[in-house]
Amino acid sequence: MNQTTDEERRELAARRKQIIDENAKKFAPLLDYMAQHRKETLELMRRRHAYYTQLITDAGIKTAEEFYERYSEQFLMYGIKLELSDNREWCSIYLELGDYDYESYSIGNGRDDALAEVSPEVAFKDLFRNAEVNIFTGEEL
Repeated sequence: MNQTTDEERRELAARRKQIIDENAKKFAPLLDYMAQHRKETLELMRRRHAYYTQLITDAGIKTAEEFYERYSEQFLMYGIKLELSDNREWCSIYLELGDYDYESYSIGNGRDDALAEVSPEVAFKDLFRNAEVNIFTGEEL
């Protein structure tokens, strides 16, 4: 039988810890960059969300269909894709940001005769993968 002794297990555990620590140091700048990139991305998303919310407020828009009818041509002029769902209950705002990055927002009908709402849940490309996040909590969905 080839059994590992306690000493060999301790040496192996120490070596694993050393490798983990070395990798943590090696990749720290990348992880810092990724965290900063996410922070900047979320801040820009919150600004866009506020802008779309202000458009709704200023025009007194109560439905996704009203938003679509009012802004589809204007958004088209800026290369922003606006689509109304088949059931006319929500409208998506799709932005292509270059380098194959994108963001996708949605506008939903207002409830109980209230103004339409911009969802805080935004789908986007986060560096190397597609993600969806609540832009106010930072929680991935």
